[in-house]
Amino acid sequence: MDSSDDANMIERAPVPNEAMVPDLLQVSPMDTTTATDVETSITDPVVISDTFCRFVLLNKGILHSHSKVTLAVQAPDGLDRFFPPNVGIASLIERCALKVGTKTLQEIDGYNFLTAYKSMFINNEHQLERELPQSGRCIAHEFRYSDDKSTAAGGPLNDTRAFTYGLSTGKEYSDGLDSSVPDVRLPDFANIKNEPVFQIALSELFPMLKQTQLPLYMMKEQVSIELTFAGDEERACSASGVAQGVYKIDTNQVKFIADYIYYPQNMMDSYAEANQQITINHFDYRHSKFSVSSVTAQNTQIRNLGGAGRIVTKVIQGVQSDKADDQSILNKFHAMSPEVSYVFGGSAGDNGSIVTNIKYNDRFLYPIDVSNSARHFHNVAQAEGVPAFVTREEYSAEGTALTSDEFMGYKQSEGTLAGATTGRGLMGRFNWLSNRLNRNERINSRGIESYFKYDSLDNGASYTQRSWLELVKITQLNGGYIFTALA
Repeated sequence: MDSSDDANMIERAPVPNEAMVPDLLQVSPMDTTTATDVETSITDPVVISDTFCRFVLLNKGILHSHSKVTLAVQAPDGLDRFFPPNVGIASLIERCALKVGTKTLQEIDGYNFLTAYKSMFINNEHQLERELPQSGRCIAHEFRYSDDKSTAAGGPLNDTRAFTYGLSTGKEYSDGLDSSVPDVRLPDFANIKNEPVFQIALSELFPMLKQTQLPLYMMKEQVSIELTFAGDEERACSASGVAQGVYKIDTNQVKFIADYIYYPQNMMDSYAEANQQITINHFDYRHSKFSVSSVTAQNTQIRNLGGAGRIVTKVIQGVQSDKADDQSILNKFHAMSPEVSYVFGGSAGDNGSIVTNIKYNDRFLYPIDVSNSARHFHNVAQAEGVPAFVTREEYSAEGTALTSDEFMGYKQSEGTLAGATTGRGLMGRFNWLSNRLNRNERINSRGIESYFKYDSLDNGASYTQRSWLELVKITQLNGGYIFTALA
């Protein structure tokens, strides 16, 4: 071997000594040249049924936060059916829990509904190119152009100007010649009749793992993941004209694809020796719900959300229609905005409004109740640190640019009403409210009170108002055993 070959050889740096061991549990890249091995294993659940499953993890290596859980349902028939595009396969999961021994590190109830809120902050490109094939989510948008060049419909401007927009699935809309309205369908791989298998990342199920990976090799207790499945009527949607189906969990496809990370043994031993006690600060979510009607919601409702004695950083709320079923685009996974009563260009009617405020520690979060929909949207963006990737019409039902073209046979411009024939679309169905509690105070014994009034919900309909409190939680790994408690 000549000298030029020697010059091209890669010399691996020596393993750092104990004082220089990097933080192996961080999700972000480490500044090191240390060799890393990843072992992938596919684990079957130790308990599985149509309503519940449990996985038991092996106490080895470091569990990668992007390990996956795969899920699928059995196709009821050969007809077009799909998972709600704003939650995807997460519609199957009602509750998820991460447990170590007898302790619960993180548990999220109403996970499928909370995912409907969290999915709003995934941008259009990721929704279409990553989430659709991976998890079945696809709230991505595209402009809708008309090929009608008549003056009444816009004339030649139709070649360069789009007057409406709609959902994008990577497929073309039908031209409307074979039906009265153009329609766009999901790709074949996302159609339930083809029995697709989707996956959810572990860090999506348990947000605490977005920043920290679990050192399983340092734990002396059993680590398990428990999933409680939602009811049949909430699991998926049927295309227009297709009868409601029964969606049974395909238990043969429920797997846990675990990635275990290994570093050189002396480095892992040194890390364990230098970190006998590891403290992880993270959030937990407390879910609560209660029923309201279009009549009671017209008057200010005061609801105690709990949180007494805890540090709460965020309150997430939304109202869902109880009439929604699988014959719609979003099923039950939406947040209703008040009904629209105006006609564009007309002289009468308006949008109903939502009036909200949060009271804790004997003070209101806002000195004046919030009623402006733009301010509601701003509060959501402030709470999450990023604006929601949904449109004005989808959020608050204001505007007329959302296309009347169909998605899987349902008009996208419908949705502000709760009725079974008028509430199947996207209009006003992403009206989630979120408030960041900015005083960094522990909640007193009275708890958090939510004041809200929905000025104009669909008359005669019943609704469920859901809320989640984001609480600070502290978890410690001490001598191989886990201790966890709310702050």
